[in-house]
Amino acid sequence: MRYLLPLSIFVLAAASGEASAATIGKCKFNTATFAFAGTPTEQASCLLRKVKILGNVDAAPAEIPANLAGFIGKPVAVSKAKVQQAITAAGLTEAGVGGSLNDPLSRGNTNNPTAPQARYFVIHDTSTPNFGNAQFPADIDTSNQVNRFDGYRSATNAKAHIFLNRRGETYVGHKLDVPWRATKLEGNIGTLSRGMFIHIENIQPRRKHPSQPDGNAPTPGFSTAQYDRLALLYLVASTRSGTGLVPAFHAAMDEGLSDGHDDPQNFSLADFDAAFGRVLASVR
Repeated sequence: MRYLLPLSIFVLAAASGEASAATIGKCKFNTATFAFAGTPTEQASCLLRKVKILGNVDAAPAEIPANLAGFIGKPVAVSKAKVQQAITAAGLTEAGVGGSLNDPLSRGNTNNPTAPQARYFVIHDTSTPNFGNAQFPADIDTSNQVNRFDGYRSATNAKAHIFLNRRGETYVGHKLDVPWRATKLEGNIGTLSRGMFIHIENIQPRRKHPSQPDGNAPTPGFSTAQYDRLALLYLVASTRSGTGLVPAFHAAMDEGLSDGHDDPQNFSLADFDAAFGRVLASVR
């Protein structure tokens, strides 16, 4: 969901020795290095700052929980055979998680072979369906009214790589080797960013807020099944990379950019970390 913050976008890289390089956004994406500032864990601490109502992002860096902290930016020491078993155990196929485990991820600069593979795993919420002034349904985690993919399907222009509903089901908008952009930050970076980010949309309904037509999200924000599948998708993408990707929140990426976003709302980093711990335990 969008909100307006007419702040400066670009900060030229000072004393970097790269005359054409620029750093963009609050977490300082560098167009020369294809990365945000700091170590992978420091990047995650900036990109996973809590997103509060109406897109207000915590100023303080996020504390990265133990399972994620031990994985981000490190070589993936899990066999593809074990990950395949986890996919099957979840009732999914490789096609349902974005493609073959043997395929690489997309590369930056629109799959330029000299650019790095995707480094970032971006967590979104759909902010739909919108219930207006009505209450969320009691069966929010199972209801077809909430969890269907009809409005997100597109043969060529789906807004994310993978859509994930509250039942833990997936719809693949683009395979993970397809370079795709889905944030204001990437649009401002330009074509260099196309392929550096893997985008996951979590279905989350909204209600009307006095300041925003879809400003109110449910509490809890996401289901256990959703966290479990999101953790599996994170492991799948990282396995294809060979390195633990840096997870990020959409709103934290777009913070400070005009017409940025407010998602994911009511996301529990602790619950996601616990789900990731369960997935890791199943493949070791």
